[in-house]
Amino acid sequence: MTQENVEIVRRIYGSLSKGDDAWLELIAPEIVIDFSRRLVDPFVLRGRDDPALAVLQRDGLEIWDELPAWEPEELIETENKVLAFIRFSGRGRSSGAQVEAHVANVWTFQDATPVELVYFGEDRAAALEAVGMSE
Repeated sequence: MTQENVEIVRRIYGSLSKGDDAWLELIAPEIVIDFSRRLVDPFVLRGRDDPALAVLQRDGLEIWDELPAWEPEELIETENKVLAFIRFSGRGRSSGAQVEAHVANVWTFQDATPVELVYFGEDRAAALEAVGMSE
């Protein structure tokens, strides 16, 4: 098994942390981004051209004082998936409050291209189960 998919996920998080759009070129045009497990404003996006993606990016820039950081703490590749445990951090623009969360995402790949991202929040066990692993 190669580390190619892990490196792609690492590049995506790096791009998000820099605030550039390079990550969009790394994902499939028809990608499904599933944040339905999110406690506040859950959503599912379907494709890079989903209008909600532009709204999400714009709102994100308005919410944070600086660009939030997406730091991979652990990336585990299993067959066609990459399990990403990341540290998300940022400072709220209005409140000035520092926010930090340790969350899990599962990326599904097809032909070395991410076709799905599922957010698991802090539910590490569910994320592990989604890739056929357990704690």
